[in-house]
Amino acid sequence: MMERLQGMFESDDVEVITNDGRSVRGRIDNLRSTQPFSRPAVKITGPDGKITKILFADIKDVIDHGKK
Repeated sequence: MMERLQGMFESDDVEVITNDGRSVRGRIDNLRSTQPFSRPAVKITGPDGKITKILFADIKDVIDHGKK
């Protein structure tokens, strides 16, 4: 999962779909995979400026809508 998300780091239009059906769309703000005492997660900044943290374990699919 980390490799897929790193490849989309420059995109401004990434959509993350979670296992429970939620969809978060925006820009990847931060990737955390090796921090002590924390689980791997990604932070997405939405168009309204809201930051949403999603654990890698909860990610079902990732779509790069900004791909050219």
